Amino acid sequence: MRRFSAILVAVVAAVMCNLAPLVAQPHARADFEFGHYLLGNGLLRDAEVMARMPLDAGLYTPAALDSLSHLKGWTLYSLRQFDEAIPHLRRVGATSPLYAKSAFYGAISGIEQRNFDVADTVLSDFAQHNTEPKYAELLAFERAGIALLKGDSDAYRNYQKSFTYSDFALADEQRTLDHIATTAPRNLSPWVAGVASAVVPGLGQIYAGNLGEGLASMLLVGVMAGLTADSWVRAGGPCNWRTILYGSVGTLLYVGNICGSVASVRVYYKQFDEKRTEAVVCSLHIPLRTIFK
Repeated sequence: MRRFSAILVAVVAAVMCNLAPLVAQPHARADFEFGHYLLGNGLLRDAEVMARMPLDAGLYTPAALDSLSHLKGWTLYSLRQFDEAIPHLRRVGATSPLYAKSAFYGAISGIEQRNFDVADTVLSDFAQHNTEPKYAELLAFERAGIALLKGDSDAYRNYQKSFTYSDFALADEQRTLDHIATTAPRNLSPWVAGVASAVVPGLGQIYAGNLGEGLASMLLVGVMAGLTADSWVRAGGPCNWRTILYGSVGTLLYVGNICGSVASVRVYYKQFDEKRTEAVVCSLHIPLRTIFK
């Protein structure tokens, strides 16, 4: 009797173990649909809580795990928590119908983090597993954008060869990338800016494109120079306290105007790079919203 009871318990346990993944599948689908419901209705905090709940891999089939991993990654991506979204999106298997969307949004998450190497790796992995020609041009487009962000002009031109400019979802953004790739910053020199402001206060900042700041510097330094000269003449020499005060403030403004002009050139290049990066990232996003509705 004891032996029979032990065998019966073992059989029941084995059956339950085999049925557990099957029982869990309806729950996986319900979780997937509920997660999209939360996102679609703006319940982001609830969606985040759901995305952070751990998964028991033993309860789900690989297909269900792919779906739930995608849901977690997509939720964290939607919450702009890109660093946490990437591992979940990369966990989606190559046989899943969600693999392409997960791969491209995983790459975009890396780009948003300015981690271009991770983004390139994600797309390289996708290129090895992708068997659908419809993603070939999108893949080339995304990798071309990453090449631009990394400053690799040769790689950009290589990927650009795959652009057909005929796909409505890609054509405009392909032209945008081409425009960005051929747009160079103005050739400015911090030395020229500094010397120009030394000769005429504010001229270096105007040279760097900061008209308002240049005119303000010109006015301030000019006013202090006028006050210093007037005090000098009225006092009959440079030893008057007003002359010393005006002259000291004017000198500081004059030196600051030169240093500011030099810095304005560096700021110009930094802002140019930041705007260029933002434009590329925006262009890489747009086709994904159309293709993966």
